[in-house]
Amino acid sequence: MLKMPVDWGTLWLGGFCPVEALGGLPIRGADYAAHPPLDERLTLPADMALHAEVTLEAAEATWSERLGGARVVLVRDAYRARRLLHQAAGIQPGERVGVPANASHDLAESVKHHKALLRFLDFDAHLQLAPSSTRFTWTQVVRGLWQPQNAIWLDCADTLPTPGAAERPAVTLYGLHLTDADDRPGALLVISDEALYAEVRALRQPVDCPNAAQALAQSERLPELAERQSANLAEVRRGLREAAGLATHEPNRLALATAVAVQIPLESDIATFYAYVEQENTPVRWLPQIRPLHYAALGADGAPDHQGTAANLARWMCVPVGPDYTFEELKHGVLGIVKAAEYLGVRWRTNPAYAAEYAALMDRTYGAGHDAYRPLFALDEAIAAGD
Repeated sequence: MLKMPVDWGTLWLGGFCPVEALGGLPIRGADYAAHPPLDERLTLPADMALHAEVTLEAAEATWSERLGGARVVLVRDAYRARRLLHQAAGIQPGERVGVPANASHDLAESVKHHKALLRFLDFDAHLQLAPSSTRFTWTQVVRGLWQPQNAIWLDCADTLPTPGAAERPAVTLYGLHLTDADDRPGALLVISDEALYAEVRALRQPVDCPNAAQALAQSERLPELAERQSANLAEVRRGLREAAGLATHEPNRLALATAVAVQIPLESDIATFYAYVEQENTPVRWLPQIRPLHYAALGADGAPDHQGTAANLARWMCVPVGPDYTFEELKHGVLGIVKAAEYLGVRWRTNPAYAAEYAALMDRTYGAGHDAYRPLFALDEAIAAGD
């Protein structure tokens, strides 16, 4: 049982231990045996008990109920699901389709399969896509890390849905993450438009279907998995905001986030901040590592401001979270960020008033010449804490 809530703001007081990158002791030992993050728990366990003689209709009915009565179509994999959708929607050769500048290879190739053209869209500093004039636009949220605005077609194939009824875009795509031996990891299309839903179902052939028994088992596994993951995500996000004072993103409400996104402040050098956190041996990923810009977005016909987009993506890191994490594991993820922010002078960037109080405490504790926290930002200039 996790020991929560905790007073994150006072959990770490600086000045006692330098960052490991400069010779101090790390937050976590290199041989620490942690529970797996959700990224490694998404796939249906191979030893999961399966119901006998499950029909595809029964699996779809259960998934529909799990998602509040939504119209769902189960498909063998995400690539095939996109192709069926593109065909049903009537995407034409030569037509432009909007995609993020860091679109996955599979998404880009599924558009090109219909001889359509990619229109790469830029990201702003808050990871929102630039408006698109195309008839169809895909929004692709990496691992459920943030909530997109005005999405029409939403691609969340790298994670599972969040259970329950919700206001959804016209189309939402999820992965089922099955263990099928016939290369059918499964995908789930949620389609709001009844006519488009009917057309996708009409186009789907038997070869396009996933393992129904496994799809049903994944739907039965989802509620408990989502409940535990959501609780841990909320606690890590609270810790990052209260102990680090950095901007974070509210996870996507429609897709099960695998991590919490946190923004590196403009006053910090990105490479130094990341190096400090990583060498604390705490779980952290850099967003461009997970999903870099698509190479075609860098060309003359690519994203209009791909350099600005690259800079915006580079400011975001994510702290992986797992449904089985202990409080100690949650604490490690938070404190790796806190310690880096502390020594780089950007801790409590979203709360300058508290930053001033904390800096004064460090002065009183260690004297004027200390090496502990010294804020590198204007203490009368607040920034948004995030979504």
